[in-house]
Amino acid sequence: MFRALAALVLACALLPAQAACLSTRESKPQDWYAWASVLVAADVTGVTQRGRYDVLSLRVVEAFKGPPRVETLTLEVPANLWEACKVERPAVGARVLGALNANNDANVVPLDTSYADALRALRPAPIATSPAPEVAKEDEPIAMRCVESPVYGASVKVESCEQVGAALFLRGEVLRAAQENSVDEVAGLPVPASGKRYSFYKPNGQCQDYGKNAALTGRLSHPCCDAKQPYCTRKTDFVIDEGPGAATPLR
Repeated sequence: MFRALAALVLACALLPAQAACLSTRESKPQDWYAWASVLVAADVTGVTQRGRYDVLSLRVVEAFKGPPRVETLTLEVPANLWEACKVERPAVGARVLGALNANNDANVVPLDTSYADALRALRPAPIATSPAPEVAKEDEPIAMRCVESPVYGASVKVESCEQVGAALFLRGEVLRAAQENSVDEVAGLPVPASGKRYSFYKPNGQCQDYGKNAALTGRLSHPCCDAKQPYCTRKTDFVIDEGPGAATPLR
């Protein structure tokens, strides 16, 4: 959700307001594009006052310019702007054009269908306000790491440990492992085997818990690397979960 709070500060009562006077009656659509860094069609959901300012809450219907998935916008406009610019003060339920420029100056004016069509015609392509469609699985090289995959109960002999914040990056030898669910193996994902060494990620802990010849038991799952998890910044074979019932590290 994108929210902007913009204040148009007046050095005097009239001139700055006049400088910001854009309307859908007298201004051309290209004038709005040139002035605004955020430009949306929206419905007014709330109008309140804060000192000399009117605060308008908007539900975005369509984005003409700016971030592509704006959902709501809050704009703060000087209360004397309406009279100075001879623009109707929007009421709740009104369809408006909401604009915000690079200096955080805000403008909100009534918007009709024909003017919205003219604004739409100036942009190269529609900007969707709903989430973008999912990319096809075959186009995601890391999607295979996010499918349902086997979970293993395992005992690991810890050989090295690196602390990163509250998380641990471990390397060690699997002493024993057994699959705990009925999910089939997934091509390309490692299968823990006794006597082999792997890299592991543990979301919490202290390296000092794993001294010389220390071991731990827990559940091993495969990283899902399209979630931008920390263990995806480097190659990690398994994520360790020392959940309920898992043994504490052996020393």
